[in-house]
Amino acid sequence: MGEPACPWKGLDTSRLPVFISYDQAERLVASLLARVVLWAPDAVAGIARGGIVPATMASCMLALPLFMIGWDRETGVARWIGAPAADASRILLVDDACSTGATMASVRATLLAWGHACATLTVLHDPETTKYVPDFSHPMTELFRFPWERGEATPSARAQRPAGRPNELAIERPFVGLDLDGVFLPEIPRVDYDADLAATLGRRHALEPLAVLPPFSPERAVVITGRPESDRTLTEAWLARWGFDRLKLACRPNDVPADLASVARYKAMTATRWGCTHFIESEPEQAIRIAAIARHLVVSWWSAAETRAWVVGAAGPPELPNLSAER
Repeated sequence: MGEPACPWKGLDTSRLPVFISYDQAERLVASLLARVVLWAPDAVAGIARGGIVPATMASCMLALPLFMIGWDRETGVARWIGAPAADASRILLVDDACSTGATMASVRATLLAWGHACATLTVLHDPETTKYVPDFSHPMTELFRFPWERGEATPSARAQRPAGRPNELAIERPFVGLDLDGVFLPEIPRVDYDADLAATLGRRHALEPLAVLPPFSPERAVVITGRPESDRTLTEAWLARWGFDRLKLACRPNDVPADLASVARYKAMTATRWGCTHFIESEPEQAIRIAAIARHLVVSWWSAAETRAWVVGAAGPPELPNLSAER
C-alpha cells in the first residue's frame, strides 16, 4: 500500500459527482458475490455508518448473519456495535467505498488480530486515491456519492476532511439551496419584465413574503436565484427588510443566459459547489431539470398555492452530437 496519487476528490466543489442509487448499489454488490461465495464467509460485518447498507444487501443475498462494527477515526480503535461475531471464523468485512482506505485497512487489521479470517468488500473504490484496495470491489475514478452520504458533502463536513477529524452528525445536517421567486415571494410573469423592467422591479421589491415558506434552517441554507448579479443589491435589501439577512445569496452571473435550461444548470452547479444536500425550486420544469443534472440532490418542487412540496426524480437523455451540423 503506497501513498495515493491525489487527495479525496470531494474537496473539489466544482465537480458533479456520479450518483449511485440504492438500486445501482444493490446490483454492484450482487455482481461481486459469485467470487465471495468461493471464499466461503460465515458472517458479514458492516462498518458503521456507510457500510451498513451494502452489508445488509450482501448478508441477505448470501443468507449469512449480519454484525456491525464501528471505527473511531481519531483513535483508530474498532469495536463491535451490539453483539460481537465471536463464533464467526471467516468474516466478510463490508464498507460502502474506499476513498483513502484508512478505515477498511484499520478494521481489517483489528479483525485479523482478534483471530478472524477476513476478506473485504466495498461497492466502489478509487484506485487513484486509496491506499487499500479491497478484495471485492468495483474501481471508479470519478467522484461518486451514495444516497446515505449526502451529509458528508455539506460545507461544514467538507471542512473537517483535510484535518482528518471524525464526522459529527451536527455538521452533516441538511444544507438547503432555495429558489427565491415563487418560494419567498410571489412570482411575477416574465411578460411584465419585458413590458416595463424598471416598474416591474419596483413592484417586485415592494412585495411581502409569502405567508408559508418551506421549512429550512437559515444558518444551513443558501438562496440560489435566477435573478442576475445586477439585481443583487435590490435582492439583498429585500431579504434584509423581511428578516432573511442571515441567508447566503447566490445570483446568476450576468454572462449566463436567462433561458430555462441555462438557469437550471446554473442552479444545479451552484448547489453542488455550495455542498447542498437538498434543493427547493418553485418552477416545475426547472425542478425536473435540476434533478436530472444533479442527481445527488434531493430536489423538491414547491407549490406556494398549495404550501407543499413534491420530491422530484428525473433522468435526462444523453447529450447527442449536433448531427445536422455534419450534413
